[in-house]
Amino acid sequence: MNSADSSIDALYSTWADAFHRKDVDAILGLLTDDYVLWAPGAPPMGSSDLRPRLVAALAAYDVESRFERVEQIVSGDLAFESGWDVQRLRPAGGGEERAQRQRVFLILRRGTDGKWRFARGMSQPGPAA
Repeated sequence: MNSADSSIDALYSTWADAFHRKDVDAILGLLTDDYVLWAPGAPPMGSSDLRPRLVAALAAYDVESRFERVEQIVSGDLAFESGWDVQRLRPAGGGEERAQRQRVFLILRRGTDGKWRFARGMSQPGPAA
């Protein structure tokens, strides 16, 4: 494993931890300023579009997020990843846990500070987790 691999793995760990802590600012801090998400049935969304969605989701659910990598290509300060975003959602007020699994394609960019951030994301629903 090279240093890019371990730094990218650390990004996913930090992402999961921020969801666990329900820290919207920390989650959004892991995105580039020009981040764009393409999700099924929704217009392209940037960070400002994601904030209210994250606030609502984290108020309603405890979220455990995990990334299962299928492929990684690192070229300089860009990384391309495909895999599965797996989330376990537990209603904050109690209730039955559910899992969701979506296929994702991600572009990561290393900033001038040396830290990797998510720059682009595309998701597609997958089979139940």
